[in-house]
Amino acid sequence: MKKLLKFAKAFALLLFLVLLGSILYVRFSRYTDTLIYHVNGLAYEHFESNIPHKEYYFEVDTNTTLHGVLFKPKDEPIGTIIHHAGKGMHLMSSQPYYKLLTDRGFQVFGYERRDFGKSTGIADNSLILKEDVLFMFDTILKDDAVQGTPIVIWGQSLGGAFAMMNAAERNDKIAGVIVEGTFNSFPDIGKEYARAINMGNFKWMMPILMNNDFPAEKEIQKINKPILVIHSNTDEQVPFKLGKRLYKASDTLQSTFWEIQGKHIAALFDYKEEYLKHFEKMID
Repeated sequence: MKKLLKFAKAFALLLFLVLLGSILYVRFSRYTDTLIYHVNGLAYEHFESNIPHKEYYFEVDTNTTLHGVLFKPKDEPIGTIIHHAGKGMHLMSSQPYYKLLTDRGFQVFGYERRDFGKSTGIADNSLILKEDVLFMFDTILKDDAVQGTPIVIWGQSLGGAFAMMNAAERNDKIAGVIVEGTFNSFPDIGKEYARAINMGNFKWMMPILMNNDFPAEKEIQKINKPILVIHSNTDEQVPFKLGKRLYKASDTLQSTFWEIQGKHIAALFDYKEEYLKHFEKMID
C-alpha cells in the first residue's frame, strides 16, 4: 500500500511538472501570438485602387518590409485617419470603408501587418508588432501630405488593440481615437475563443497562456483626447460585453460609448452619416 501511495504521489508530481512545463512553453514561446496574428489564404498578387493614393514600402528590418497606402480625397484633406485593421483585412478588402471616408474629405492611411498582404516578415511576436505600429505612425506623420492635418486613430476588431496602444503612446499627436467591435484584453477575448483551439473546458487558463502586450483597458486610461467606443449588441465575433468593458475602464469624461445593432464592424455602412459625423467632430 505504501509503495502504491508513493507511486501515486510521484505520478501526480510528474503530471504537475509536465503541465507547468507546457504552460511555460506556450507562454514564453509566444505560441498564442502566432495563432492571433497569422492569416492564411487571404493574399493578393497586385495592389490596385480607384481611389487616389500613394503607396509605400517601409523597410523596418533586414527581412521585413511593411506595405502601406495613403488614400486621398479629390481635394485637400480635412484630416488624416490612421487605420488599424482587423484580422484578415488587407488594403484591397478595406477599400469600401476608405471610399466613404475619402468621399467625405478625409485621407486614410492603412497598412498591412507582417506576413500579410504585401508585407513580409513573420508575425509571431506582439512586442515587435507594437514597434511596427509606432514606426509606421511616426513615419507617416513626417510625410508632407500628412503634416499639419489633424490625426484620428481608428481601429476595428483586432486593430482596436493596436489603436488603443498607438493613441496612448502618441497621445500628444492626435485629435482623438475611434474603435469599433474591439475588446478590452487578449486574455478575455482568448476565453471567448478557447473552444476554437479545443480548450473550451480550460478557458480559465487563457490569462496564464496568453501575453497581454496590448492591454487596452490600461491604455485607454492614458488617453486624454476624445474616445469613441462603438460596439454592436448583436456582434457574433467579439462579444458586446468586452466592448462595454473597455469603455468602462476609461477614466476620462471625453469617452463615449455608441451601442449599435448589426454585423461585426459594419457600422460605417449601416450608420454612415452618424459615423462620419463622429470623425468630423473629432477634428473640429
